[in-house]
Amino acid sequence: MMKPNNQLPSQSPALKDHPTYQKGMEQLKAGRWQKALASFQLLQGVYPDDLEVKRRLEEIQMRAILVRPQAGVKTKTAKRLSLRRLMIGMAAIIAMAAVGYLLYAIWKESIFRELRLRQITQLRTQADEAIAAGDFAQARQALQELQLLLPEDPETFEALNQVEQVAKLSSLYNEAKGLIADQEWDQAVEVLTKLQKLDKQYRDVPSLLKMAQEAQALNEQYLKAEAAFERGDWESAIAQYEAIQQASLTFRFNDIQTRLFESHLNYGQALLAEAGQVPDQVANAQLHFSEALKFSPVDEAALNKRSLTETYLAALNSEDEDEVIDLLQQIYANQPDYANGAAAQLLYRTLLQRGDAFLKSGNQTLAVADYQAAAQLLVEDPSEAQERLAEHMAKAAP
Repeated sequence: MMKPNNQLPSQSPALKDHPTYQKGMEQLKAGRWQKALASFQLLQGVYPDDLEVKRRLEEIQMRAILVRPQAGVKTKTAKRLSLRRLMIGMAAIIAMAAVGYLLYAIWKESIFRELRLRQITQLRTQADEAIAAGDFAQARQALQELQLLLPEDPETFEALNQVEQVAKLSSLYNEAKGLIADQEWDQAVEVLTKLQKLDKQYRDVPSLLKMAQEAQALNEQYLKAEAAFERGDWESAIAQYEAIQQASLTFRFNDIQTRLFESHLNYGQALLAEAGQVPDQVANAQLHFSEALKFSPVDEAALNKRSLTETYLAALNSEDEDEVIDLLQQIYANQPDYANGAAAQLLYRTLLQRGDAFLKSGNQTLAVADYQAAAQLLVEDPSEAQERLAEHMAKAAP
């Protein structure tokens, strides 16, 4: 900021250095009392409280009285001389008064200039401090007041322009930071690009712009993943959410974690509904339930789905009818329509097979129990079990 180039005196010259004082002392020594009196009277206006001035005035007044001639002794010549001296004294007093007024005017002007200089310095200091504190409104106000005092000062004009420029940069920067905090990436990139055009090296704008552009690209991909999620395209949604996480672990971390959990869970359910009794497809559904649990390890729904899938997969891979029936009955008790009814249908067929085996071996009681259990299952067509049960009951009737 600009600094003053000179310093003006803050007080009047010392008494003994004052030209009127020196002239008064010369007149006093020469016995010119009236002129000396006029000089010190002028000095009294400049130094009203100075004891030296008061003492000299009293001394001059006393001497003037002592040397004053007696009225009765005066002659006409003396009167003329006295009148002439009086006129000269009056002229000297007038001259001294003019000099004194001139000196007073000079002193007053110096005081005014000093006060004005102090005001200028104060305004410049205020502007500097406001700029350092980032208070550009206060800096602008101080510089505008300074410009009123110095309308032609190029430094003030330049400083005001600089403050306006910095204030604009600061406003854009704060706007961009707010947009970044709100994750408004398109608008953030637009503001940061504008800011970079004004000043390429302003603060951390280059790195902020790069980060915002990367986030903008990630946000576009996130919106595509969200669209896939909304239309139930779980496989595509999972792939895009995972791609975002590979690019940036911090971008919408919680949102993507939640979406991946939901997408894997929903995808596993969809795969299970289409798996029927195919072990590989059931295993694929189980894999996605396990993936979902990575994002929410204690979620009861996900834990139950994985547990039922493991049980179902075990039943599909088992060659022991008793084990298969036991496992499928656990699933049916928990969810009768499990795997879109495929588990209940498998249980139905297995019960019929085992009932037939019991019947062939002569164990009618166990056969009837299996037929009854099969007939009670919620399957599309339980008529075969019902017919076998009715047939057995007819044969058993007396």
